Order: sequence, then structure tokens, then C-alpha cells
Amino acid sequence: MIKLYNEFKDEGFVVIGIAVREGKEIVKKYMKKKEMTFPVLLDVHGDVEKKYGVRAHPEHFLLNRDGTLMGKTLGPRNWASAKNRHLIRILLEQN
Repeated sequence: MIKLYNEFKDEGFVVIGIAVREGKEIVKKYMKKKEMTFPVLLDVHGDVEKKYGVRAHPEHFLLNRDGTLMGKTLGPRNWASAKNRHLIRILLEQN
């Protein structure tokens, strides 16, 4: 996700990580260790997780520029693959 974010951020691509039921210091250490450059929301009580019906970790939500849910995936993904990069490119090119 970090590489994908860095590649497409200037085109309007946004990544928001959500740390569920983790403390701020733990999340800060993890972000520093992984050199994460995108923002991470602290969902200390799991409220966001409940609202969006998250069933697994990680779970990814893909939204277009209007905030409309275009798809979601359960479990880990290779977001740097050609197939997934093409999907991101299609979403970015939509009006």
C-alpha cells in the first residue's frame, strides 16, 4: 500500500489506514518501522470497524472520487501487482 500510495498520490489517490483497537504509541511505532506515509485513523473502540461491517483484517474498501463504494476485498492483497495497479488507474480516471 505504501508503494501504491506514493506512486499515485499526486493523481488524487488516497489511502487511509485504520488501526482497530490499538493505542496511539503502538501505531506510531509501527508506522515509523514500516515507513508509512499515508494517514492512519485510530479506531480505539472499534466504532469505524462496526460501522463499515469489517469482517476480517485486513479489509480494503475502494471508493471513487465521489466516495461511492466501488468494491472491497478481504484479506491480504498484492496491491503493487499489474492487475491491481490497473484497477487503481481505472478508478482514478473516472470522473
